[in-house]
Amino acid sequence: MSPSESIAGRVPWNIVGLMLLIPLVGVINLSSAAQATRPNLFLLQAGWAVVSLIFVAVLARIPTRNLELVAYPFYIFVNFLLVLVLVAGTTVKGSQRWLNLGFFMLQPSELAKISILLVTARYFSRYDVEGGYTLRDLIRPLNITRPLGGMAAAYMFFARLTKKAAEAIAEGAEDIPFTAPGWLQGVVYTILVLWLLIAIAVTLREGFSWQRLIAPLDVIMAPFALVLIEPDLGTSLIVIAIAGAQILFCGVHRKSLIIASVAGAITVVFGWSFLLKPYQKRRVETFLNPENDLQGAGYHSSQSMIAIGSGQLTGKGAGEGTQTQLSFLPENHTDFVFSVLAEEWGFIGAGFLIILFLLLILAIVREARQFHERFAVLLNVGAAAMLFCHVVINIGMVTGLLPVVGVTLPFMSYGGSSMVTQMLAVGLAVNTSVWRRR
Repeated sequence: MSPSESIAGRVPWNIVGLMLLIPLVGVINLSSAAQATRPNLFLLQAGWAVVSLIFVAVLARIPTRNLELVAYPFYIFVNFLLVLVLVAGTTVKGSQRWLNLGFFMLQPSELAKISILLVTARYFSRYDVEGGYTLRDLIRPLNITRPLGGMAAAYMFFARLTKKAAEAIAEGAEDIPFTAPGWLQGVVYTILVLWLLIAIAVTLREGFSWQRLIAPLDVIMAPFALVLIEPDLGTSLIVIAIAGAQILFCGVHRKSLIIASVAGAITVVFGWSFLLKPYQKRRVETFLNPENDLQGAGYHSSQSMIAIGSGQLTGKGAGEGTQTQLSFLPENHTDFVFSVLAEEWGFIGAGFLIILFLLLILAIVREARQFHERFAVLLNVGAAAMLFCHVVINIGMVTGLLPVVGVTLPFMSYGGSSMVTQMLAVGLAVNTSVWRRR
């Protein structure tokens, strides 16, 4: 039996079948969604689907152990692209997320999902802690990089407060934003310097190693922070969710989970007050009170719910959706493509698509249960988590259950980077099945 026949015999055809069927539904849906504005868009999407499938076919022939070897180099390369975006990226609709390659607009934040999936699987396949990980294992508070990172974060935070106050004064505003007094900054920096001295002392006593510089949390936070700065809140949250799902699968101490949950709640309050941009706050406020600004920040969500509701049980028919064809529904070929499907194919069509996604995610998880290699298992867990987050967040935001954060629907929303990334994620699950040990 030839190698190609051997590989074909181990291909998970249930996953491949769904990976072909869902993009086909997406292309058909796009032919209607964009016919009033860009009638040939579905052909471009079909082209990207074909290219992505070629990538998956090539990926399936690469031994899984080789993917483990390239995880770190690929991670470093993607982080380089994310930095390059911030320096020389193309700004579209207020966000600097794309690199203009002439023939193609590359969105490195999409590749960040694949890189974090690979590198987290590689890291935690080699780094096992009996009884589950604690926050100390993940954060390593006495690493030298902890206080150094704290100093950089404190400097940027205090500088941002000062800048906001200066802008308010220049505009003649009556309410001047809070600025940290000098004594408070001094206390913070003193604590950080003492922390650094303790970390250096511990390093000198125990010996220097790369683990003394890089903690598991650093590996996750680097792409998260770079994507968040663009700004791209939705993608940055998915990056965290992918890694979080893989770590939770490995096991985390209950006490650490409780502490992390409390810290997360505090971070949300802090982020709302100091980190979120005005348009991001408006999206959350609109989600909580959609009727307050139906012609402004709430327009996308309200038009989407009108489109979905008007589809009723069986829909209005292909190309007959009034919200879509009369261009009331914005971004109907990207973020709100599910609304088009629900309007024209109704509850039955929307439910059918959700079932296809559910079957795909369950098939990937089911394959993972057959593996012995920890790396392969974590790849499948990450791929399933990535698809799950995309589907839940996208459908949640178009139905008004979640704030609008600009997350695409896998295989359905138009976009070359998105299509390739989602296909590669599922392709990793195909790869692990093809090369699993018997």
